[in-house]
Amino acid sequence: MGEEETKIMSSLTALVLAAGYGSRIADVTTDPKSLLKINEKTLMDWHFESLAAVGVKDVVVVTGYKREVLEDYLGKFKSNFNLQFAVNDDYKVKGNTYSLFFGLEKVETDFLLFDADLIYETNILRAFVEDNNSNQILVGESSIDDIECAKTMVDADGFVRMTIDKRAVTTDERAKYKFAGEAIGILKFSKEYRDDMFRECKKFLADEKNISKNWEHVMNEFLHTHDMGIHQAVSSKWVEIDNREDYARAKSLFGNN
Repeated sequence: MGEEETKIMSSLTALVLAAGYGSRIADVTTDPKSLLKINEKTLMDWHFESLAAVGVKDVVVVTGYKREVLEDYLGKFKSNFNLQFAVNDDYKVKGNTYSLFFGLEKVETDFLLFDADLIYETNILRAFVEDNNSNQILVGESSIDDIECAKTMVDADGFVRMTIDKRAVTTDERAKYKFAGEAIGILKFSKEYRDDMFRECKKFLADEKNISKNWEHVMNEFLHTHDMGIHQAVSSKWVEIDNREDYARAKSLFGNN
């Protein structure tokens, strides 16, 4: 890659949300889910290897559940990354909208947002980072009828207006929007959109009923007034690990790397 391209990529901050308990995979590990191992490497190892490969050096990780265990493990990356921690101490009550909010307090640039419970091919992230569009959601192939997937719905101009997770898409929603794929859990924001999202989180969390909600809810509020494009993943080699079955699939896909 050229010097200019490297400079552009290194100006991004990676914000990784890793505070949650991971109750659906508690039968596999009692450690933070992001320390699950695949081919002798934790999910965090996979993240940091990909970030290094695309030139991202500034990283904020939001910790919570067993934060000392996770922060101690991540200490090994401090020599090669500008690593900061944000903390969601009350992760059992405060959902990951709070994690996003706490993380954004430490982000001052264009940034990439990651759910920590992902594993993906580095080429997927490289293509996403190299796309010149500043505000995008990374999507992969899926079915609109898959209840579990985070269904990305776009308007006539191709901008994402909502994501629908863990429920069916209604008839009205199908008529209003087009299905673009599954939101993988990696997004890209400009500095301007970072500032707007921080304000949106603050407003959203001022309502007590939203305290435990996940960041997809505040994202849907944000998408009403902000144009987020989509970037189609260049590979289907990625897994969001929610449960034992996802973990088995990830080990099958990445076990020989």
